Amino acid sequence: MGEEPFTFWFPPEDLAPRAGLADGQMIKPDEEFIKLKVVSGDHLFVNRMSYNFRHPRRGEIIVFSSDNIPGLIQNTHYIKRLVALGGEHVRIGNDRHLIINGRRLDASTPGFELVYGFDPKQPPQKDRYSGHVNNFIARKYAPYDLAPNFPDEQADFFVPPGYYLALGDNTMNSHDGRAWGYFPQDKVVGKASFVFWPITSRFGWGYR
Repeated sequence: MGEEPFTFWFPPEDLAPRAGLADGQMIKPDEEFIKLKVVSGDHLFVNRMSYNFRHPRRGEIIVFSSDNIPGLIQNTHYIKRLVALGGEHVRIGNDRHLIINGRRLDASTPGFELVYGFDPKQPPQKDRYSGHVNNFIARKYAPYDLAPNFPDEQADFFVPPGYYLALGDNTMNSHDGRAWGYFPQDKVVGKASFVFWPITSRFGWGYR
């Protein structure tokens, strides 16, 4: 109930979130432990009911409408990870971690366990969790601007009240809020729920 299929634009190179259940993993009451992996061509169910009862939370995978958002293909839907809420200040450190209102996010932050589970000794890579890069770091590995809104680790990006900031997990190959900025909260359609097609190892709520 409250779930329906949506068609949304998903960059072929943009790896979306994936997470599984590990042997011996401890699950706390009410903890969201089923997480989603999607790739280009997947069809998803989007839960529109969840956000009728509460606001989206940092770290959740959201689907939102691109209508009237500058810099995005219009009349379609995008899927990204919600990283910052209205009224928050955001920086991206050279260590590839987000800093929200002075607080550094890491692998212990709900929703970012895999995003920040990368080896800091390894350079950021495409199609692999590598944290989040600002433009200073990105230009060391790519000849183009990935994050004009975050030119270096000192750049402070403010998300106005009533807006969200969302980033892709494939940080070296994602067209996300680092480039086109924040978007209105009322553009959120729902929470990405599960893959219903094709029937592969990604089918359903998650994977082991």
